[in-house]
Amino acid sequence: MDQSLSNTKQDLLRALIKNREQTTARAAAEVPSNIVQFKKGAPGGPSLFFFPATDGGASYFRYLAPHLPESVSLYGCQAPGFDEEREPFGSVEEIAAYNLRHIRAIQPHGPYYIGGFCMGGLPSYEVACQLQAQGEEVALLLNVMPVFLRPWACLPGTDALQLRAIEDHLFIFERMLGIHVVLPMDQIRALPEPDRYSFVTAFMREAGFLKSPAEEHLFMHRMKMYEAGLRAMLGYKPARTFQGEIEVIVVGKPDRGEIELDLNTSYTCALRSTPPEQVKYHPLDADSAAMFSGSEPDSGLIARRMGEFLR
Repeated sequence: MDQSLSNTKQDLLRALIKNREQTTARAAAEVPSNIVQFKKGAPGGPSLFFFPATDGGASYFRYLAPHLPESVSLYGCQAPGFDEEREPFGSVEEIAAYNLRHIRAIQPHGPYYIGGFCMGGLPSYEVACQLQAQGEEVALLLNVMPVFLRPWACLPGTDALQLRAIEDHLFIFERMLGIHVVLPMDQIRALPEPDRYSFVTAFMREAGFLKSPAEEHLFMHRMKMYEAGLRAMLGYKPARTFQGEIEVIVVGKPDRGEIELDLNTSYTCALRSTPPEQVKYHPLDADSAAMFSGSEPDSGLIARRMGEFLR
């Protein structure tokens, strides 16, 4: 491994690999296993049910909690299967229906406050639509959307989900953590599908990024969860239209050219299917990587902007 890789970056990468949040014994008695309570608000205050990005891990939501209004409760809708308790779902509709049953076990009736980060905007949209179809009030549908400068049209599609998952991980390491990993992609493409994740895991171990068999297992499982999230994201075609406004916080750094949200990306398909007058965009000059790292001041900026919609 490159000796210039700082301890801070090593810690960030390790946190990303281990991005999982199992409920405590107390929480397990109060909420379903895939929904994690990160913050308990005041009685009668709003509860925000928030969906994570493509890999399904919600651990980094703990960075948001201290900056939200005291009255707000924060729940992370971690992807079913992330703790290896079941096979992951491969469609947004399944993810939404599963989580909706658990959300309503915590809060039987509206008004509901629903949101998601990046790909999490899709199951949050589907949950909001399903709640409305059940006659419930959705007081807030909030998306936190990062601006990523990527050639989206050139990325692998549903016919090459494994390769897309691997390429996306390289992007995450580079953009979110500042770690440059050079994988032999031509060699990986030539491998049979069952061998690709094992090859990448072995490569990361030999490069010094993975320190134990447990970390190797988590890393491989994380890629499999990411692939399932990709399948859900790339295959989603909203069957309903949300009745109400969608608040979209667009997070990007203008000095990097991260200014305008690309509505042709796979994680914005719900926004494309919504009448434009119903979508309200709110630009925020912040680094979206802070969602994962908790780095300040950007992490606090994002959370406080979210909190403005919850008062």
